[in-house]
Amino acid sequence: GKRKPANQAVESSAKEKNGGGSAPEKLIIVLPGDDVSNHVVDRSSLSKNEIISLGNGLRRNDDRVFATLSGLLQYVCRVGGGNNNKKKKHVYWIRSSNAARLQLHDRVVGIVQERVGPDGAGGDYYRIHLGKHCENSSTAILSSLSFEGATKRNKPNLEAGQVLYARVSEWVSGLEPHLSCQLGPHDSSAIKAKDWMTNEGVYGVLQGGTVLEVSSGLARILLSPQGVALWDSVCQHDLTSKFEVAIGVNGLLWLHASPSPQATLVLQNAILNSTLLTPSQTAGMVQQLVFTMRKQMKQREDRISG
Repeated sequence: GKRKPANQAVESSAKEKNGGGSAPEKLIIVLPGDDVSNHVVDRSSLSKNEIISLGNGLRRNDDRVFATLSGLLQYVCRVGGGNNNKKKKHVYWIRSSNAARLQLHDRVVGIVQERVGPDGAGGDYYRIHLGKHCENSSTAILSSLSFEGATKRNKPNLEAGQVLYARVSEWVSGLEPHLSCQLGPHDSSAIKAKDWMTNEGVYGVLQGGTVLEVSSGLARILLSPQGVALWDSVCQHDLTSKFEVAIGVNGLLWLHASPSPQATLVLQNAILNSTLLTPSQTAGMVQQLVFTMRKQMKQREDRISG
């Protein structure tokens, strides 16, 4: 796929072990209040270039880490990104089907609702719908100048119903978050900014395709190394090998597949069915979906020719 928003180099959690804690290698289901310290890297064993980041559903109490949500304990090791290409970041969070709580620099898929008014700098403010899974706010604000290469004279003119991919760039408690379609500090330095008019950047308006609603928990896992198994599996088959995807942690997913509507249908079902599957189970599931769709297509062709 062309637009896969994986903006950091990633190491597999199965390879990562450190000190008294280790990265989870199997599904670990937790409940609020559970002590998950044994599954988290021991801080005393980290080098000066390593840090631990606790995300959604986890909190630290002294030297212990506890779950505050029910769901699956998730882990990813991010290497580099931004201006520091040597830093290793151990990230843990709870994947829950509960409402998403957006954070600064989270990537989202949104739908343009309306033009709000001028932004005071020569651009226009637009209200963007983020879906029903966002706990903080179901809408956000985006300026037409917050696109790569946009100026007062050369800026996008957004229309209601357009779908776009953006990141949360600013958040003041109690107010709607602000979005940006420009690269941010957490995007890999290997990614080059592309003018908004080229439609080749990481962020921006998404042309055509289909918007799929998924749980925020599934959205986050599709953005993690565990989601790689799904993308690798669908790329093994000619029917589903050509696609673009943009995944928002707000639970909206944009999908554009070619050359047929059948490919889109297979990909949609593969995504929705991938929850809680191992890589081998994911590969088998995708293979079965492709086989069934090809069989149905052949039967349809036979009826038409007969």
